[in-house]
Amino acid sequence: MDQKVIATIGAFDGVHLGHQALFSQMRDYATRYEGARLIILTFVPYPADVLRPHGSQHIDPPHRHLERLGGLEGFEVVPMTFSAELAAHSAETFIREVLYEQLHVTDLFLGYDNRFGAGAKLAYEDYKALGAKYGMEVIQADSLSLSGEIVSSTAIKSLIRSGEMREAHRALGRPHAIYGTVVAGQKLGRRLGYPTANVQREDADQLLPPDGVYACDLELLRPTGRSEQHHAMLYIGKRPTLGGELERTIEVHILDFDEMIYGMEVIVHIFEQLHPEHRFASTEELRSALETYEQDTRRYFAENIRY
Repeated sequence: MDQKVIATIGAFDGVHLGHQALFSQMRDYATRYEGARLIILTFVPYPADVLRPHGSQHIDPPHRHLERLGGLEGFEVVPMTFSAELAAHSAETFIREVLYEQLHVTDLFLGYDNRFGAGAKLAYEDYKALGAKYGMEVIQADSLSLSGEIVSSTAIKSLIRSGEMREAHRALGRPHAIYGTVVAGQKLGRRLGYPTANVQREDADQLLPPDGVYACDLELLRPTGRSEQHHAMLYIGKRPTLGGELERTIEVHILDFDEMIYGMEVIVHIFEQLHPEHRFASTEELRSALETYEQDTRRYFAENIRY
C-alpha cells in the first residue's frame, strides 16, 4: 500500500485548543495506517495580512505560530509564502499543484470552518468532490466547544478585545502573551516609586486587551539564553493623568525586582484585568492608586497558583 500523507491547511494563529483538537483527530486517524506522514501546511505571512493589509490583528506575531507548531510531536510543518498570486489560485488549482503534485497528500483534514481558494466560497462537499478527482480523501474535522461556544481564532480575538483574559486563557490553553523588547521610557514610573519596563511590541499588529491594569508574568529572556519568569503588574494605556500619549504604552512593574533590563527580549503573559484605565486629578492620586494596584496584584498571585 502506498504511504498515507495526511495533511491540514490553515493560518493557525494562536495554535489554540481548537487547532490542537484538529491535530489530535489527525493523529488518531493516522494510527490506522503504518508509516503515515502528518503534515501541517501553514502560511507566512498570515493570509489576512495580504487580503486585509490595514485591518488585520494577530493573536501571535507572524512566525511565532511556526514555533508553536514545530513543538508538536509527529508533525511535519510546511510553511508556504502567502501572496496575492497564491490567493488568486482556485481551490482546484491549489489542490492539484500544491497538495497533490508537491506534497502527494492522500488525506486532507479541514477545520470545521476552513475555506481556501480564491474567494473561499466553496462548501465542504465541493472540496470533497475536488479531492476525489485526485484520489484524495477530504475529511471535515469536528469543532471544539467550551461552555457551548466554538473555539476559534475569531472568538479568542473577541475575548481579548473585551478584556476577558480568563476565558481567552481557557480557549488558548495558556495566557495570552505579548512579545517585545524593553526600551527606554520617560522614567515617570520610577519617579513615582514604581519603575517599569517599557515594552515595544515585536509585532505592532498583535492584539492588546483594553487599557487598564493587569496581573501578569514577565518572562525575561537573558542574553545567555536562560529564561526566567517574574510576577508583575502590567499597565496598558495612554497615561491620561500625565497628559496622555499619542501611542498606547505597555509598561510592566516587576514585583521585588530592581535591575536594568534595557534591550532584553520579554514575553508578557497576561492573566487578568484588575482595574480599568482611570484618569486621576494629580500625580499624588496616581501614586496612591499605584499602591492599591500593587496590593491587588500581590493578592491576585497569593490567591492564584501559576505555572
